[in-house]
Amino acid sequence: MAKAFDTWTVLPHKPIEKLADNLWRVSGTMPSGRIQRQMVLARMADGRVVVHNAIALGEEEMKELEAWGTPAFLFVPNGFHRQDAGIWKLRYPKITVVAPAASRKRVEQVVPVETTSEEVELDDTMAFRPFAGAPAESAFEVRSGDGTTLVLADAVFNVPKLRGMRGFFLGPTGKVAAARVARWFLVKDRRAMVADLEKLAATPGLRRVLVGHGAPIVNDPAAALRSVAAQLT
Repeated sequence: MAKAFDTWTVLPHKPIEKLADNLWRVSGTMPSGRIQRQMVLARMADGRVVVHNAIALGEEEMKELEAWGTPAFLFVPNGFHRQDAGIWKLRYPKITVVAPAASRKRVEQVVPVETTSEEVELDDTMAFRPFAGAPAESAFEVRSGDGTTLVLADAVFNVPKLRGMRGFFLGPTGKVAAARVARWFLVKDRRAMVADLEKLAATPGLRRVLVGHGAPIVNDPAAALRSVAAQLT
């Protein structure tokens, strides 16, 4: 696990992707440059923004974000995705830090958690959906004009084909899947996780699935989630 930053540290990342009026995405890399990660920004009707898996951006990009909306909620998806959480809290002291209840202890090694994804109240365009089979993580649902987006962290990967140790730990690679590392450390009840994924696949108007590691799933995302459920059976 990469050490959490204590000063604003901008790593290589792609330009902001504006997926919908209320939904932005940024794809970047971890310090090694070998593992891709993503941040998702979702704006509520009143202009408050939920920051999912924070990534430090350059000053011009941060100004663009602040002009778009006010960072109000900082969601740390689990204890493995906390690298930039502390520096975002330092930059925005009034931001509310949110994490799944089962991840609270690990997240608080870096930044205090003020509420959980099971308790926080947002608006009628977005909500957290806790996993019964992987309680350390929650899916984030965002409803936009073009449909519904599900944002995940480590429950589902969509990384290209990899070899060596990375390919082993993140495998099976080259397809949408539950990575070996997630099956070891995240999934606590396979049967319940299968049911969770089936419920997500049935989300009305499902347009896309954004995953913590890998490309967005936009080609029949419901079928992709069902394929991961089948993998876990």
